[in-house]
Amino acid sequence: MLSFEPNIIVVDDKEEEVKGIITHYLDQGIGCKFYNADYVEGNEMPDKPYSDVSLIFLDLFYNENFDAEQCSNWIKSLIFEKIFYVLIIWSKDPSQTDEVYEELKKINRIPFLILKKNKADYPPKDDLKFDFSKLFDEIIAELEKTPSLKEIGIWKKSVKLSSNIVVGSLITNADLHLFNSKLQKIIVAHGGMSILSSDDNIRKRNILFEALDQILIANTNNSFPVDKVDNINQEELYKIPKNIQVEIDRELNSWFHFKLQKEIPDDIIIPGLICENIHSLFTNLYSIQDDPKLSLKLAKQIESESTNIIDIVVVLTRPCDIAQSKFGKNIKLLSGIKISNPYRYRKDNLSKNQKRNKNRYLGNIHFNGQEMPDSIKLYDHLHFSNSDNDIAILFDLRYVFSVPEKIFIDHFRNLKVFNKELLSEMQVEYSNYSSRLGITQII
Repeated sequence: MLSFEPNIIVVDDKEEEVKGIITHYLDQGIGCKFYNADYVEGNEMPDKPYSDVSLIFLDLFYNENFDAEQCSNWIKSLIFEKIFYVLIIWSKDPSQTDEVYEELKKINRIPFLILKKNKADYPPKDDLKFDFSKLFDEIIAELEKTPSLKEIGIWKKSVKLSSNIVVGSLITNADLHLFNSKLQKIIVAHGGMSILSSDDNIRKRNILFEALDQILIANTNNSFPVDKVDNINQEELYKIPKNIQVEIDRELNSWFHFKLQKEIPDDIIIPGLICENIHSLFTNLYSIQDDPKLSLKLAKQIESESTNIIDIVVVLTRPCDIAQSKFGKNIKLLSGIKISNPYRYRKDNLSKNQKRNKNRYLGNIHFNGQEMPDSIKLYDHLHFSNSDNDIAILFDLRYVFSVPEKIFIDHFRNLKVFNKELLSEMQVEYSNYSSRLGITQII
């Protein structure tokens, strides 16, 4: 069953004080849901958060009591972590908002915008308990202060439209049997014939969803509007200065490197999977930390007390081989290291020569003043978690080895997954590096 979810949530212990809000949005065809937060007679919090909530009206007092943690618990039950939403404090005393905000920070549900609205500032109008028209005008005015939100809204709407077009194309003129048959053909086409003998339904679902993602990406551009960009975004968003300087955002940078997966099953094997090498024999044989070409270059990183280095690998086995279980007995791996909180060049550790060209060095990883060999692939300024948010990963194209599937699952701990584009780039570079011709010298 397709899910039907609200875009706006109202949490209050007195429904009569928010009826005007609910009616206003329902009349516009916008999904709006009310939750009674009364401690005694109220509703239960939802079992699972909603996926598309953009606006939350939150009262702070339930049965005359204020409890910042209870307020944050309501938000936690309604939305996932790090979701975009606007929070409107609709309360008789919004002065406690800062306490709620501190609780929301603890659970990673910080709103894009918080609007404090005191119910007493909206006296009755007509037959309504409050002057809601004034409230809605103020909300719109606040949102319009960030005009680039309009562009993001257009993109989000086009993604939704594209997904509906994809589903519609699959199901048009198809009965239940034919619809299932189409989905099954997609799974086999992208998962290979070996998937027919598999009982792993989660794997089959992942194959189906990845295939649908590819179709969605290929068709999203067709849903973009051709309307002219409004004047304010022409000037404030799309008129980009030539000398723009953007501070590095490691978390955003990681979005373009990794799949946005929170949890990776322990027994999964997929192309681009990055794992910690916790097998003592393999770390002795294939760690690049003690390589003669690299050990001196990594000296500053190894000496730094605040820096942590672990041995990692990335799965290089071809996607089609894994999908069709044609990889033979072994999984092909490329060795590297993950450097947490790397030691970087600062003004006080630049040499005289480096100071003459300081912009080339400042903020970069300190490799003891030496250049890395051309076999090294470095991905810097990455983010793994809030506690591990200055990361560099480094691979050496000279260190490729293979291990049996069972040993791989038991002795390599999953960390992240490269996205397909970055993995393809790495596979091409490895192929080019490994196929270079040697030089025949006259002796």
